[in-house]
Amino acid sequence: MSTSPRVEHELHQRRRSRNVGLGITLGAFVLLVMGMTYVKLTAQNAMMAEERAKEQAAAAASDSSTQSSPTAGESD
Repeated sequence: MSTSPRVEHELHQRRRSRNVGLGITLGAFVLLVMGMTYVKLTAQNAMMAEERAKEQAAAAASDSSTQSSPTAGESD
């Protein structure tokens, strides 16, 4: 058995660098898709919250207007 360090062939070095580059590219793509999904979901949630707030404000306004108006038959 030989105790000298093993020399890597040039072909293997090129393959390894290509694989590392492909791995980094795929990782960047995954991060891009995750980022786009996060932004889309937060934008939808913000829109839904705004619509819900408008509905609640409209409901509160209609409730307060019906409660504060006196009926025609009552007098003090």
